[in-house]
Amino acid sequence: MDKSKIRARLSSLSFSEKIKILERLRDRDQAIAASGLRKKAKPQRSGTTNRLND
Repeated sequence: MDKSKIRARLSSLSFSEKIKILERLRDRDQAIAASGLRKKAKPQRSGTTNRLND
């Protein structure tokens, strides 16, 4: 399914249906976080110095 079809489908949903989808996504996200399946991202180096430590 391409993006335009997905967007059209989502825009046709009622607000309460969209909320149900968001709740399911939140629950899934919390389950993944609790299980430890999500890898922690390495901190990004910005290339700037931290002036507080100078």
